[in-house]
Amino acid sequence: MNDRAVIGGNNPPEPTPFELSKQAIEDLYEEARQWLDGDPVSTQAQADALNTLQARIKDAAKEAEKNRKAEAKPFDDGKAEVQARYKPIITKADAADETVKAALKPYLIALARKQEEEARKAREEAMRLQQEAMEAMRQRDAANLQSREEAERLVQEAKAADAAARKAENAKAHAKGEGRATALRTVHRAVMVDNKEAAAWVWVEHNGDLMEFVQSLADKAVRAGKRSIRGFNVIEEKVL
Repeated sequence: MNDRAVIGGNNPPEPTPFELSKQAIEDLYEEARQWLDGDPVSTQAQADALNTLQARIKDAAKEAEKNRKAEAKPFDDGKAEVQARYKPIITKADAADETVKAALKPYLIALARKQEEEARKAREEAMRLQQEAMEAMRQRDAANLQSREEAERLVQEAKAADAAARKAENAKAHAKGEGRATALRTVHRAVMVDNKEAAAWVWVEHNGDLMEFVQSLADKAVRAGKRSIRGFNVIEEKVL
Protein backbone atom coordinates (compact mmCIF):
# COMPACT_ATOMS: atom_id res chain seq x y z
CA MET A 1 0.00 0.00 0.00
CA ASN A 2 1.30 3.41 -0.94
CA ASP A 3 1.61 6.10 1.74
CA ARG A 4 -1.07 8.76 1.59
CA ALA A 5 0.10 11.81 -0.33
CA VAL A 6 0.69 14.89 1.82
CA ILE A 7 0.72 18.42 0.43
CA GLY A 8 4.30 19.64 0.46
CA GLY A 9 5.59 16.22 1.50
CA ASN A 10 8.10 16.08 -1.34
CA ASN A 11 9.00 19.76 -1.21
CA PRO A 12 8.72 21.09 2.37
CA PRO A 13 8.50 24.90 2.66
CA GLU A 14 11.70 26.81 3.06
CA PRO A 15 12.34 27.87 6.68
CA THR A 16 11.49 31.49 7.40
CA PRO A 17 14.18 34.00 8.41
CA PHE A 18 12.85 33.82 11.98
CA GLU A 19 13.12 30.03 12.04
CA LEU A 20 16.67 30.16 10.67
CA SER A 21 17.75 32.72 13.28
CA LYS A 22 15.99 30.81 16.06
CA GLN A 23 17.74 27.57 15.19
CA ALA A 24 21.17 29.22 14.79
CA ILE A 25 20.98 31.05 18.13
CA GLU A 26 19.63 28.03 20.02
CA ASP A 27 22.52 25.90 18.69
CA LEU A 28 25.07 28.53 19.66
CA TYR A 29 23.45 28.92 23.09
CA GLU A 30 23.81 25.20 23.74
CA GLU A 31 27.45 25.30 22.67
CA ALA A 32 28.14 28.29 24.91
CA ARG A 33 26.44 26.59 27.87
CA GLN A 34 28.74 23.57 27.50
CA TRP A 35 31.73 25.85 27.95
CA LEU A 36 30.15 27.39 31.04
CA ASP A 37 29.34 24.01 32.60
CA GLY A 38 32.73 22.46 31.75
CA ASP A 39 36.27 22.98 33.00
CA PRO A 40 37.72 26.51 33.09
CA VAL A 41 39.56 27.75 30.00
CA SER A 42 43.21 26.80 30.39
CA THR A 43 44.80 26.94 26.93
CA GLN A 44 45.22 29.46 24.15
CA ALA A 45 43.42 27.09 21.76
CA GLN A 46 40.39 27.05 24.03
CA ALA A 47 40.48 30.84 24.32
CA ASP A 48 40.68 31.14 20.53
CA ALA A 49 37.78 28.70 20.13
CA LEU A 50 35.68 30.77 22.52
CA ASN A 51 36.57 33.93 20.63
CA THR A 52 35.35 32.27 17.44
CA LEU A 53 32.16 31.18 19.19
CA GLN A 54 31.59 34.72 20.43
CA ALA A 55 32.04 36.10 16.91
CA ARG A 56 29.48 33.60 15.59
CA ILE A 57 27.05 34.55 18.36
CA LYS A 58 27.41 38.25 17.49
CA ASP A 59 26.89 37.52 13.80
CA ALA A 60 23.79 35.44 14.57
CA ALA A 61 22.42 38.20 16.78
CA LYS A 62 23.02 40.79 14.03
CA GLU A 63 21.27 38.55 11.51
CA ALA A 64 18.32 38.04 13.86
CA GLU A 65 18.05 41.79 14.41
CA LYS A 66 18.16 42.38 10.64
CA ASN A 67 15.39 39.81 10.15
CA ARG A 68 13.35 41.36 12.96
CA LYS A 69 13.56 44.81 11.40
CA ALA A 70 12.64 43.46 7.96
CA GLU A 71 9.63 41.58 9.37
CA ALA A 72 8.49 44.53 11.47
CA LYS A 73 9.04 47.16 8.76
CA PRO A 74 5.55 46.96 7.17
CA PHE A 75 3.97 47.36 10.61
CA ASP A 76 6.35 50.17 11.62
CA ASP A 77 5.77 51.97 8.32
CA GLY A 78 2.01 51.57 8.68
CA LYS A 79 2.07 52.85 12.24
CA ALA A 80 4.28 55.79 11.27
CA GLU A 81 1.91 56.70 8.43
CA VAL A 82 -1.12 56.59 10.74
CA GLN A 83 0.70 58.64 13.39
CA ALA A 84 1.76 61.25 10.84
CA ARG A 85 -1.77 61.46 9.42
CA TYR A 86 -3.45 61.92 12.79
CA LYS A 87 -0.85 64.10 14.54
CA PRO A 88 -1.86 67.44 12.89
CA ILE A 89 -5.56 67.08 13.66
CA ILE A 90 -4.94 65.86 17.22
CA THR A 91 -2.54 68.79 17.74
CA LYS A 92 -5.20 71.14 16.40
CA ALA A 93 -7.83 69.62 18.70
CA ASP A 94 -5.50 70.09 21.69
CA ALA A 95 -4.91 73.72 20.67
CA ALA A 96 -8.67 74.30 20.36
CA ASP A 97 -9.18 72.78 23.82
CA GLU A 98 -6.52 75.07 25.31
CA THR A 99 -8.15 78.07 23.61
CA VAL A 100 -11.50 77.23 25.17
CA LYS A 101 -9.88 76.78 28.59
CA ALA A 102 -8.17 80.15 28.25
CA ALA A 103 -11.51 81.79 27.43
CA LEU A 104 -13.34 80.07 30.29
CA LYS A 105 -10.73 80.52 33.01
CA PRO A 106 -11.24 84.25 33.82
CA TYR A 107 -15.02 83.80 34.04
CA LEU A 108 -14.76 80.73 36.26
CA ILE A 109 -12.23 82.44 38.54
CA ALA A 110 -14.55 85.44 38.92
CA LEU A 111 -17.50 83.12 39.53
CA ALA A 112 -15.54 81.19 42.15
CA ARG A 113 -14.69 84.40 44.00
CA LYS A 114 -18.34 85.45 43.91
CA GLN A 115 -19.40 82.06 45.27
CA GLU A 116 -16.79 82.28 48.03
CA GLU A 117 -18.13 85.67 49.07
CA GLU A 118 -21.72 84.41 49.01
CA ALA A 119 -20.68 81.40 51.06
CA ARG A 120 -18.94 83.66 53.60
CA LYS A 121 -22.03 85.80 54.00
CA ALA A 122 -24.27 82.74 54.22
CA ARG A 123 -22.10 81.28 56.96
CA GLU A 124 -22.11 84.57 58.90
CA GLU A 125 -25.91 84.68 58.63
CA ALA A 126 -26.18 81.06 59.77
CA MET A 127 -23.98 81.78 62.79
CA ARG A 128 -26.04 84.87 63.64
CA LEU A 129 -29.30 82.91 63.50
CA GLN A 130 -27.76 80.11 65.53
CA GLN A 131 -26.80 82.58 68.25
CA GLU A 132 -30.33 84.04 68.23
CA ALA A 133 -31.86 80.57 68.45
CA MET A 134 -29.58 79.57 71.34
CA GLU A 135 -30.42 82.78 73.20
CA ALA A 136 -34.15 82.27 72.58
CA MET A 137 -33.95 78.69 73.86
CA ARG A 138 -32.20 79.88 77.02
CA GLN A 139 -34.77 82.60 77.69
CA ARG A 140 -37.93 80.77 76.65
CA ASP A 141 -40.69 80.47 79.20
CA ALA A 142 -41.76 76.85 79.40
CA ALA A 143 -45.20 77.97 80.54
CA ASN A 144 -45.57 80.41 77.65
CA LEU A 145 -46.62 78.62 74.45
CA GLN A 146 -45.84 81.61 72.24
CA SER A 147 -42.33 81.88 73.72
CA ARG A 148 -41.65 78.19 73.05
CA GLU A 149 -42.97 78.42 69.48
CA GLU A 150 -40.84 81.48 68.76
CA ALA A 151 -37.71 79.72 70.08
CA GLU A 152 -38.45 76.62 67.99
CA ARG A 153 -39.03 78.80 64.92
CA LEU A 154 -35.63 80.42 65.38
CA VAL A 155 -34.02 76.97 65.75
CA GLN A 156 -35.55 75.84 62.46
CA GLU A 157 -34.42 79.05 60.76
CA ALA A 158 -30.89 78.48 62.07
CA LYS A 159 -30.90 74.90 60.74
CA ALA A 160 -32.12 76.06 57.34
CA ALA A 161 -29.47 78.81 57.26
CA ASP A 162 -26.77 76.28 58.15
CA ALA A 163 -27.90 74.00 55.31
CA ALA A 164 -27.90 76.95 52.91
CA ALA A 165 -24.40 77.95 54.05
CA ARG A 166 -23.10 74.41 53.53
CA LYS A 167 -24.63 74.34 50.07
CA ALA A 168 -22.98 77.66 49.22
CA GLU A 169 -19.65 76.44 50.57
CA ASN A 170 -19.84 73.29 48.42
CA ALA A 171 -20.79 75.13 45.23
CA LYS A 172 -18.26 74.82 42.41
CA ALA A 173 -17.73 77.27 39.59
CA HIS A 174 -18.37 75.36 36.39
CA ALA A 175 -19.69 75.55 32.85
CA LYS A 176 -22.32 73.02 31.82
CA GLY A 177 -23.31 71.97 28.34
CA GLU A 178 -22.81 68.79 26.40
CA GLY A 179 -20.41 66.28 27.91
CA ARG A 180 -18.63 66.64 31.23
CA ALA A 181 -18.91 69.97 33.03
CA THR A 182 -15.80 72.17 32.97
CA ALA A 183 -14.71 73.33 36.41
CA LEU A 184 -11.69 74.83 38.10
CA ARG A 185 -9.34 72.37 39.80
CA THR A 186 -7.10 73.04 42.76
CA VAL A 187 -3.53 71.90 42.16
CA HIS A 188 -0.38 72.21 44.24
CA ARG A 189 3.21 72.60 43.08
CA ALA A 190 6.49 72.97 44.91
CA VAL A 191 8.51 76.16 44.43
CA MET A 192 12.09 75.94 45.73
CA VAL A 193 12.98 78.92 47.91
CA ASP A 194 15.99 77.55 49.84
CA ASN A 195 18.46 75.33 47.98
CA LYS A 196 20.20 74.06 51.12
CA GLU A 197 16.97 73.15 52.90
CA ALA A 198 15.68 71.46 49.77
CA ALA A 199 18.89 69.44 49.46
CA ALA A 200 18.67 68.48 53.14
CA TRP A 201 15.11 67.26 52.59
CA VAL A 202 16.20 65.10 49.65
CA TRP A 203 19.14 63.76 51.69
CA VAL A 204 16.80 62.55 54.44
CA GLU A 205 13.64 61.60 52.56
CA HIS A 206 15.05 60.34 49.24
CA ASN A 207 18.62 59.36 50.03
CA GLY A 208 18.54 56.23 47.85
CA ASP A 209 17.33 58.11 44.79
CA LEU A 210 19.84 60.88 45.47
CA MET A 211 22.77 58.47 45.71
CA GLU A 212 21.69 56.74 42.51
CA PHE A 213 21.60 60.10 40.75
CA VAL A 214 24.99 61.13 42.16
CA GLN A 215 26.46 57.79 41.04
CA SER A 216 25.11 58.34 37.52
CA LEU A 217 26.81 61.76 37.39
CA ALA A 218 30.10 60.23 38.49
CA ASP A 219 29.81 57.41 35.93
CA LYS A 220 29.16 59.99 33.21
CA ALA A 221 32.19 62.02 34.29
CA VAL A 222 34.46 58.94 34.24
CA ARG A 223 33.23 57.97 30.76
CA ALA A 224 34.12 61.51 29.66
CA GLY A 225 37.70 61.00 30.86
CA LYS A 226 37.71 62.39 34.42
CA ARG A 227 39.96 60.36 36.74
CA SER A 228 39.63 62.25 40.00
CA ILE A 229 36.22 62.91 41.61
CA ARG A 230 35.66 64.11 45.18
CA GLY A 231 34.08 61.36 47.26
CA PHE A 232 34.89 58.62 44.73
CA ASN A 233 37.76 56.24 43.98
CA VAL A 234 38.17 55.89 40.23
CA ILE A 235 39.32 52.30 39.71
CA GLU A 236 40.60 50.54 36.61
CA GLU A 237 39.33 47.08 35.63
CA LYS A 238 39.38 44.82 32.60
CA VAL A 239 36.10 43.90 30.88
CA LEU A 240 35.14 42.13 27.67
